[in-house]
Amino acid sequence: MLILSWISAIVACLGYGTASIFQSVGARRAAEIGSGHRLSGMGRIFVQLPYLLGVGIDGLAFLANVVALQQLPLYLVQSILTASIGVTAIIAACRGADLKPRDWLALAILGLGLIFLTISAGAESAAKLSSLSEWLILASAVLPLVLGLAALRIRGRAAPALLALSSGLAFTGVAVASRGLHWNGHWMHLVVSPLVWAILVHGVIGTVAFALALQRGAVTSISAITFVVEMVVPSVIGMLILGDRVDSGLEWLAASGFLLAIVGALILARFNDG
Repeated sequence: MLILSWISAIVACLGYGTASIFQSVGARRAAEIGSGHRLSGMGRIFVQLPYLLGVGIDGLAFLANVVALQQLPLYLVQSILTASIGVTAIIAACRGADLKPRDWLALAILGLGLIFLTISAGAESAAKLSSLSEWLILASAVLPLVLGLAALRIRGRAAPALLALSSGLAFTGVAVASRGLHWNGHWMHLVVSPLVWAILVHGVIGTVAFALALQRGAVTSISAITFVVEMVVPSVIGMLILGDRVDSGLEWLAASGFLLAIVGALILARFNDG
């Protein structure tokens, strides 16, 4: 099961990075249609084939992510997913974007951080959450929803950044709920579980906010903000309430890897994919 979790984490990383490119292409095409089209802004996005393909890849990556979180701690899985920014950047470069030496350095820094985290991670199932905690995770969807709605009312560069933040917080909810989810073998348990509904609600909010952000900003910058939030916030939550841990004596290596991954992602956030 542990090997399957590792493979799933890598598949999720590649999937999310590739999906971001397809979603960006679809979102940009929808924006080019203009306000004269009979469909609304979101409607124009969802009829674009590249965007739908990206959503499909996202779905597969999400399933892989859930499998990875069954045995691997949040800080490790979310850091691996952060590397999807690099996947997005490389694909964007292959499509003609200008990937500078600084960006390649950022990819190397990010990769080194992931190596450190991989060495230091303690792999095990998450601690079982209380019923109250499960309902609070579901209720926390209000925060990214409010941020996303606020972003739609403002103009300028702050709008896509706020939408990306909304998306990151929503996908944080997905990650935490996925890590805390325990299946006892009965399907009805999943149907009534607040964590399953949290995954669905947070997932919808995150997907919509990310799509709207891609219409307004550069795909790598949007991805960087989203994934850095997804990395930092769930990692803290995982340590505090889900029992995630670092192998004894390797705390310094985990902290170094975490910081390197953040630095690499933030440098890549300045990459202009056009």
